Amino acid sequence: MRIIFYNHTGLVSGAERMLLLLLASVPHDRFLVSLVCPLEGPLQSETKALGFPVHTAPSLTARFTYNPFKLFLYLLSASKVMLETRKTFVSLRPDLVHANTVRAGVVATIATIGTGIPVVWHIHDMLPAHPITLGIRLVAHSSPRIHLVACSKAAANTLPPFSSNGKTVEVIPNGIDMRLQAAPEVGLAKRNELQLSPSTFIVGTVGLITPRKGQLGVIRAFARLKEMAPNSALLIVGSAIFNKDHEYLKALQQEVASLDLRDSVHFLGQRSDAADLMQAMDLLVLNSVTEPFALVLLEAMRIGKAVLATDCGGPREIIEHGISGEIVPVGDLAALSGAMVRMEGDSALRSRYGMAAERIVRQSYTRERYVELWSRRYDLVLMTGASTQVQALSSEGSSVQAGGGH
Repeated sequence: MRIIFYNHTGLVSGAERMLLLLLASVPHDRFLVSLVCPLEGPLQSETKALGFPVHTAPSLTARFTYNPFKLFLYLLSASKVMLETRKTFVSLRPDLVHANTVRAGVVATIATIGTGIPVVWHIHDMLPAHPITLGIRLVAHSSPRIHLVACSKAAANTLPPFSSNGKTVEVIPNGIDMRLQAAPEVGLAKRNELQLSPSTFIVGTVGLITPRKGQLGVIRAFARLKEMAPNSALLIVGSAIFNKDHEYLKALQQEVASLDLRDSVHFLGQRSDAADLMQAMDLLVLNSVTEPFALVLLEAMRIGKAVLATDCGGPREIIEHGISGEIVPVGDLAALSGAMVRMEGDSALRSRYGMAAERIVRQSYTRERYVELWSRRYDLVLMTGASTQVQALSSEGSSVQAGGGH
């Protein structure tokens, strides 16, 4: 089966990491895979490094907005992307398009109208309440050749059918490589590198620097922890890459200065050794406003770290509160800081959470399970007969040079 993975951006965050995992891990004796995405960002180079073909698509500029002028510009951008992407899809003649985000799903669906090519929407998004989301639902449920797969129930619930007899949204939870193991010696080396002692209680947060991830709340909660436990440090791992997130980063740095925490809060930026830095942490905190899954939780849980997250969607499906970690309400700074203080003072509790968390990941979130579930989904798409392409594809393809924009 020839599968095109289509991503609307060339930047790499959680959704793109799962795309790269699938590219590298699906059975290549059964699936011939390639990538279509914009040029900017590292996604193309990382795919090429894995040895797979890459084709360039134009960038999609589209955001949720109530501004009619901006909305018109976004729709104009989307229409141009769809036309160019259609040429690439037609020239490559895939059996299936795996659209890696909701935005990619909309583009791929409209770009393949009349071709019969099935499109799998991989939903990594928590769609906000907005008039445009009604249109997205209309597209998502408009054709039997569209297949909907979400990374969590929380993400699936934001794209429900219009009636009880509509198509369902399948849930395939993310998975991680089980080769990731607890390595205390690596954690100690990272502490030495950061000039933090073995006795320092290290809180960490890992992810894009953006208001949705709630790093400002983590800093404020950490300030309360610092009052109770002076020998504590906070590691903020991640960079600002989208929209106006650089302004948010400046606000975080100003907050740290105003709270007199500059010696205790470490902004480490985007790091290739993020997994090693987690080895040095005693507690990983996720303070997101909304989160469709939260891959970083799995990575911390796999190495036996205690985790603390807000009840923002996906984390509720990963963490069993009081068993493998703790969940606090979104925006409840007192609950967040209280949990930090409690776990700082109870190493046995952290250890108990870590052992339960590692067991859960090993049982339910392996890369092998993830790839097997996706392979079955691809096979099922073919079995439904939705991959039969109409004659329009042959006639249209004859006028397009084979191979399309590499």
